[in-house]
Order: sequence, then structure tokens, then C-alpha cells
Amino acid sequence: MLDIGFAELLVISAVALFVVGPERLPSAIRSISLWLGRVRRGFEEIKSDVSRELHNEEVMRALRESRDEVQDLTDVSSALSLSDSSEENDSSAPENEADITAPESESNVPPSSQAAVENAGTENAVEKGA
Repeated sequence: MLDIGFAELLVISAVALFVVGPERLPSAIRSISLWLGRVRRGFEEIKSDVSRELHNEEVMRALRESRDEVQDLTDVSSALSLSDSSEENDSSAPENEADITAPESESNVPPSSQAAVENAGTENAVEKGA
């Protein structure tokens, strides 16, 4: 922090001894050390408060990002559920359209009769060919 060597401390001590005097020097050193301790504790508290606030800010930012991701996922899942329900509606519609667009001759004939008609047509073709 401060580059004060032993020689500087001796000079400061000698000046303090002459300025304050030998009787009041011990109480002056005590009060100076108390003030320095208070200043150090104050700086440590400020430093811990700042680091705590930075940590809280990081946690809050991470929570916001997580909330946004969850919101995006719920939006995507709701969009998929909407598209699934519309696909179900679309998949039932072509079946109905196939029934509607079927030729009238086939739709009027029951399936068993339709097979018999086709078999009769092939038998007639075989007899004509023979």
C-alpha cells in the first residue's frame, strides 16, 4: 500500500515526539491507531457491500435470463400445441374431401359389389381373349 521503510518510520516518530511531546505521545498513538482501525473496517465493509451487490446483480441477471428462456420455451410449446391441433383438424379434412371427391359411380356401389363388378370385368376380358 504505502512504501514506508524503517528509516521513514524513525523520522516520523522523531517528529511526532518533538511535536506532541513525550507525555501525550502514547495517547496520540492510541487514538491514531483507533482511527486507522475504523477507517480500515469501513473500507472492508464497503468492499464487502460492493462485492455482495455485484454478486446479487449477477444472480438477478442469471434469473432474468432463465426466466426469458423458460418464457421462450413455453411460447414454443404453446405454438407447437396450436400447430398440432390445427394439423389434427387438417388431417381429418382430407378424409372428408376424399369422400366428397370420389367418383359417383364408385360411391354409389357398395365395396363388396364394387369388387364383384371388377372381377366380372376381368372375367369378360379373359373370355373375349380366349
